[in-house]
Amino acid sequence: MALFLRLMLGHLLGDFAFQPGRLVKAKRAGFPGQALHGAVVTACTALVLADVLASAWPAVALAGAAHLAIEYISVPARSDGTRSGLVVFVLDQALHVISLVLISLALPAAVPPGVAGLQLSMVQLAFVDGIVAVALMGSILAFEVRASVHEGGDRAEGTLLPFDGARAYGMFERSAALIVAAVSPIPVVGYAAFAPRAAFALSLPPAAKARHLSETAVGAALCTVVWLLVAAVAIAS
Repeated sequence: MALFLRLMLGHLLGDFAFQPGRLVKAKRAGFPGQALHGAVVTACTALVLADVLASAWPAVALAGAAHLAIEYISVPARSDGTRSGLVVFVLDQALHVISLVLISLALPAAVPPGVAGLQLSMVQLAFVDGIVAVALMGSILAFEVRASVHEGGDRAEGTLLPFDGARAYGMFERSAALIVAAVSPIPVVGYAAFAPRAAFALSLPPAAKARHLSETAVGAALCTVVWLLVAAVAIAS
């Protein structure tokens, strides 16, 4: 379990925290960009497992190779215009998760929970993964849902999600919801983090209202799934 959670954190960091718009464009332009992205993901994974890299390096290498192979398939699938960005994004992330599960099962190294030497409990490590997922991956998921549902997939090829105030607020909103749910004796209180956006959306014209309510729904759904997964880790531990 700890190996998978560490590999997953490396994936989340490399795929979202350290994939700027210029790298996304380079990745879509051809294999050199995809290879650079794969190297970044591998480096992030190696950093997360730095304290046990001497024994875990095969898992790190396999995770990097698998990530590159999946990108080699998914990037052209997005670019050919026959599939929505949302479908490609969900399938891409599902393949990444499955690959990390298989690597963890194939190479069951004795890896303690932690990050780069910082000792954590299994639940704490799962929570770190969860925060990174809802904050960073959540932005892209909401963006793809908005494009697919409210724009009918009619978005200019190559359009990227800018890092602006709206994106930063969404990251804060989802992170706050998960944190409150984790520390509160009544986890549903975490949904209160979405109340300001929902209230603001009610004052907007129909199209803008629908977009904001959609982002609220996506954020709440993602936080719910992540909270359930962290709770499952807590029960299993």
